[in-house]
Amino acid sequence: MKFSYLMGFRNPRELSKLADAEFYAGMFEQIEYLDQTGFETIWTTEHHFVDDGYLSSVMPMMAAIAARTKRVKVGSFVLLAPFYHPLRLAEDAALIDVISNGRLRLGIGVGYRHEEFEIFQIPRKERLGRTLETIEIMKRAWTGERFDFEGKHFNFRNARVLPKPVSAKGPELLWGGMNPNSIKRCARLDLGFACNLGAAEIKQFHEALRELGKDPAAYNVVNMATVYVADSEDQAWNEIAPGMLYQMKLYQKWLAEGGIEASNFRPDPETLRKSAILGPPDRVIEHLRHFIEKHPATELTLNMQQPGLDPKLAMRSLKRFVTEVLPVLNKG
Repeated sequence: MKFSYLMGFRNPRELSKLADAEFYAGMFEQIEYLDQTGFETIWTTEHHFVDDGYLSSVMPMMAAIAARTKRVKVGSFVLLAPFYHPLRLAEDAALIDVISNGRLRLGIGVGYRHEEFEIFQIPRKERLGRTLETIEIMKRAWTGERFDFEGKHFNFRNARVLPKPVSAKGPELLWGGMNPNSIKRCARLDLGFACNLGAAEIKQFHEALRELGKDPAAYNVVNMATVYVADSEDQAWNEIAPGMLYQMKLYQKWLAEGGIEASNFRPDPETLRKSAILGPPDRVIEHLRHFIEKHPATELTLNMQQPGLDPKLAMRSLKRFVTEVLPVLNKG
């Protein structure tokens, strides 16, 4: 099992007293530390027009992370493709892949928030079509050769994207989706799976691959879990509870507005505490082993930096994970 780290760069004023510059400096301390450890990827995530400063400028941020690191991979979990012109996205991604020497990974999603589509003036009903065309255009663009494209949403002739990515076929692409149809689409598109739910969705993905005659072992599945290391479970929960409750309340609102089932995103303290892996190292190790056994992913992304949490506290937890948890897990 590979381990990665999620960063949403969210600094809600009702939970944090840090100025944005101080907050970002603390986040980059974690980024530089992660580059020195055995973590696989630093993942960013994207939303727009959110009061807490939720990261919207994903491509510039991934470029900044790539420039400040040497080993760890950099990725989006996930990037909202309908809000980008595919050629510009292909250009930016190719450049980040070059300056990172092939360390870029792109998780792609279609988006769901009505507010984002309304403000960007993109019809929400076009989100899937635009995303599928974007994926096809990026793949062609990353060959470095001139090409034409004629689709429903994008049409152009004689386009060429340089520099060509370092990665042989361009940055790794993963599909982010929650419902069964979206998961089946991921298998048909021959992409890795960026999963933010759990065992049932991973099973659906593997079954969809087998139905297409594909070997699930050949595909990356990136799952996510809230993990936080502290002296006790109570201390861990007290430190991350405000951010978790805040986040779930907001997600539940967004999903409901988008007509999406939101039962997995309830701001219920007891449920959230049970779903998180919290406490001293021995307890975290025990619960992580059980989680990993139950969720057959290739990579687990730690959601440790909760919205509004002082980055110094997240860094303390991260260092304890690296020094007291990770070595035990790596031994098997």
